[in-house]
Amino acid sequence: MLPNVYVMAAAVLAGAAGSAYVVTVVDRPEPVAVSRVVRVVDAETVEVREGDRVTAMRLVNVDAPAADECLHNESRKRLTELLPEGTAVTVVREGQLAALSTMDGKLVNAALIADGLAVPVANGTRFLDQVKAADNEATEGHKGLHSPDVPCTLPGQVRAITEAAAAVEAQPLKASKAELTVAADTAKTAIGLVDQLSKPGGLTWDAVAPVDQTVLLAKVTKAVPTLYRKEAELRNVVKGLG
Repeated sequence: MLPNVYVMAAAVLAGAAGSAYVVTVVDRPEPVAVSRVVRVVDAETVEVREGDRVTAMRLVNVDAPAADECLHNESRKRLTELLPEGTAVTVVREGQLAALSTMDGKLVNAALIADGLAVPVANGTRFLDQVKAADNEATEGHKGLHSPDVPCTLPGQVRAITEAAAAVEAQPLKASKAELTVAADTAKTAIGLVDQLSKPGGLTWDAVAPVDQTVLLAKVTKAVPTLYRKEAELRNVVKGLG
């Protein structure tokens, strides 16, 4: 018996010497198990119903922000938008992890990463190329964790530091006490961000390629002396104003 085939036609030819069979076959389509989304647990875990059983599935190749990390709420919200309750999905398992695809063929694991709301992790091989391509898309589009417009991202923190340095450097010393105080406080806040960056780690760093980290940190290094110098200078002027 031939495995994984349907017998489509058979003809029997009889002859004096014996018989022969001509068989035409096609591949049997692989069964697709369709599950239904029950709920999104967090930014990388989804509960699905398979028959009468509800199973929590962690997305393979996806590292999403934890509850205390940058863009956690946005990431969870986006996953909920991709997988509303009752959504039909196909499930492909890789060990204890899973890839979820909607009926229109969208790989949810890659979609979340393409929006910059998660980063790839090599805990499975089957979909790794797809999620890496999605990450490149997010990086090139400056989305989510890659965006300098989001204050909590690494690019966002670096932008805040460098823009603060430029602003305080341009602050005239012949200004009102209130204006000088604001400028000094701006420098102090930026110095606080620099201190945070002195302890690298977490998803905000993982989202940025090492070569790009080097470029960003070089900008911070250049800005630091200006921030310290101008804060001290501005405080002294404010103090002299009484």
